[in-house]
Amino acid sequence: MADFPRNAAPSAPAPSRPAAAEIASDMSLPRTVSRAPLLRGGSDREFRRFVHRLLAFSARLETVRSRFGAHIGLTGIQYTALISVAHLSRDGEIGVKQIADHLGLSGSFATLVIGQLVRLGLVDKGPHAADRRRVQLTVPQKGLALLRRLAPVQRQVNDVMFAPLDGEKFRALNQILTDLLRSGDAAVDLVRYLAGRGGDPSLDTAPVSRSAR
Repeated sequence: MADFPRNAAPSAPAPSRPAAAEIASDMSLPRTVSRAPLLRGGSDREFRRFVHRLLAFSARLETVRSRFGAHIGLTGIQYTALISVAHLSRDGEIGVKQIADHLGLSGSFATLVIGQLVRLGLVDKGPHAADRRRVQLTVPQKGLALLRRLAPVQRQVNDVMFAPLDGEKFRALNQILTDLLRSGDAAVDLVRYLAGRGGDPSLDTAPVSRSAR
């Protein structure tokens, strides 16, 4: 092995790109947003980083959800639907429409997933007490047993995943996400309209990233 001089000066770091050149290069790209609060110095660079971080976190969230599902022998969306029925049914009678709205799914996709859970014996579908045309969803002991088995893993993983949040940040972020879901729905409608795809059912069959965990 070759010997290097002990007193040799450390190599100088590569010169940083001049700020003016960076701004000029950035401004050569079309802006992807026009609202002033989302721009800095007329550039959407910070906004792009924000969106890409959201996408990166969403991918991690989806990975965790899939692992939670696999831990109890389900797909990610099956697990999410199961735990949603278990939690929402504590507040009263719920049906497929409530689950679809809660998870941001189309009615047909929610019906498909709930049907899979019913066949697995993890969700019960019975007549609604006040309206026989509707169904009432509940989670029997078999489904509850799976959720109890998963809970210790969930606690460990969720505590790590959301460790940066204290109570104040959690409440603020929860409200921000609620607001973004509303504006996100409007954005989905707009992009479908602009793309000439209004009502295309192929866009409504898959769960979206806002699925509850």
